[in-house]
This record gives sequence, structure tokens and C-alpha cells, in this order.
Amino acid sequence: MDRLDQLPEITEHVLSGLRADASLKQKILVSAVNAPAPSGKYRPGTFVALCSLSVVLVILCLLIHSLPVQKTAADLQIIPAGSRKIVSPVNLQNVIDQASEMLREDRTDP
Repeated sequence: MDRLDQLPEITEHVLSGLRADASLKQKILVSAVNAPAPSGKYRPGTFVALCSLSVVLVILCLLIHSLPVQKTAADLQIIPAGSRKIVSPVNLQNVIDQASEMLREDRTDP
């Protein structure tokens, strides 16, 4: 609101002493009263352009929808990320059996 309070000083500074006589004031008032109200009508060119664009978009959507879609089976390799059972990658019993066999072979080879 500070700027609105300073409006008279700002306009005086910007206009820098410009004064209108009585005839110019009357002309400004008459033109303000007789000014047509802004209408919300579109220009015909804008309306035609928007309708044309809409028709083109609808046609493109219909063409894209009607294109045949080639469905191919995807070659996906599915690798499970985990399982509920905890399984060791090395079976301890197999390691013990192999070690025992190696020891037997070493004892029998003299």
C-alpha cells in the first residue's frame, strides 16, 4: 500500500508538469465514457485454427490406435533375488568327504 499512497507524487514526477486544458479534459472524459466494453469474443481466425488443430489431433489418435501392434515374446531371463530357505553354497559334508578321500589316498600311496 505504500506505493498507492505515493501515487500523486509519482505521477507528478513522471508527467513532469504536463497540464491538460479544459477542451482536452472534456475529450478524455468523452472517450472514456464512449469506450466499448471489452468483449470475450474470439476472432474467427483463432476459432478456425483451434478447430483445425482439434480435428488433426483426433485423426492422429485414430491412426495411431488403428496401427497393428506386433506382439513378440520378450526374451527375459528371470533370476530370483532370494529364497526363503537359507542354503549354503558349499556343503560342509562334501568337503569333509573329499578331504577324507584325499587323506586315504595319501596314506595308501607310499
